[in-house]
Amino acid sequence: MDSTKREFVEQLFSPLKANFSLPRPDSSIVLSLIDDSETTVYSRVLGAAQLNDTQAFAQSLEEIRLELAVRSGNIPADLRKSLKEQDSVLSYHIA
Repeated sequence: MDSTKREFVEQLFSPLKANFSLPRPDSSIVLSLIDDSETTVYSRVLGAAQLNDTQAFAQSLEEIRLELAVRSGNIPADLRKSLKEQDSVLSYHIA
């Protein structure tokens, strides 16, 4: 993976540290995001097609970002609005 992509990933997921595995036999890599206590909080295989296509790479990073947001309960407002408009998400209120 080139240094420009590495730097972009590190900035995008800061304060988590990004760790990239050596290329596997199929040319894929494992991207791991590590917190301050050196615990892996997320990892994902990025295939050769994702690594070699800028659009696919960006889409993969966006999917990771959204998954992390959902896990932490911080769904971006625009996504939440879009889902509600599609009647995909019901609003629950705890009384």
